[in-house]
Amino acid sequence: MTDLTMIIPLTEWIAASLLIAVSACLQGVSGIGFGMVAAPILAIVHPELVPGPMLFLGLVIAVMAVLREPADLDRRGLAFALAGRLPTSILAAILIGVLPVKALGIVFAAIILGGVALSLARVPLGPTPGTLLGAGLLSGFMGTITSVGLPPVALVYQGVPASTLRATIGGYLAIGTVISIAALATVGRFGVHDMALGLWLVVPMSLGFWVSTPLARRMPQRMVRMAVLGLSATAALILLARQFAA
Repeated sequence: MTDLTMIIPLTEWIAASLLIAVSACLQGVSGIGFGMVAAPILAIVHPELVPGPMLFLGLVIAVMAVLREPADLDRRGLAFALAGRLPTSILAAILIGVLPVKALGIVFAAIILGGVALSLARVPLGPTPGTLLGAGLLSGFMGTITSVGLPPVALVYQGVPASTLRATIGGYLAIGTVISIAALATVGRFGVHDMALGLWLVVPMSLGFWVSTPLARRMPQRMVRMAVLGLSATAALILLARQFAA
């Protein structure tokens, strides 16, 4: 494998590894949190890690989530959500190729804050074909631009058992991420370099997810959820302030 210092400075890799481990643990416990916490902070620490490498890591952790609780996966609902994700993933990939860096940073931060608002919403939605299709459309755009596409789908599933939420979100993230990566690769925004950056962070991510397994049935879900949303909003606001100050 390529020398680490040629890909990412050691201090930045250590900071990114700690962040990825914590985010993976939050994802494993609550079903959300990996991209929402890690992505906006990584956009500040080492912008090259978003969205491509983060999408690659999201794919790996999603597969882990499905393998841990496969019986709780809502396969029918998954199909409707994924049908919505495809067209907006392509649109987002095209926009990434034409938006200037500063504008992309502002869009990135705004989408993260929108995701937090969606996650805080107590809208009485259920996993019906219509709501899942709509959530998939919104999620495809958000996920491809920022690697954070879970809030709309998580909002639809917020009333189901925690194990169903975790497994179905994992299944959606796994297949949906493949769609987003393919869309980015088509416009030249994902390649071997992105995968190499992601591979350097697979071990800390796996450790964080492993720690989450015994915690998933013990940690208060509301407390974890509020921590995820608070960290995500703070990081997005800092990123937004940096874009306007530049």
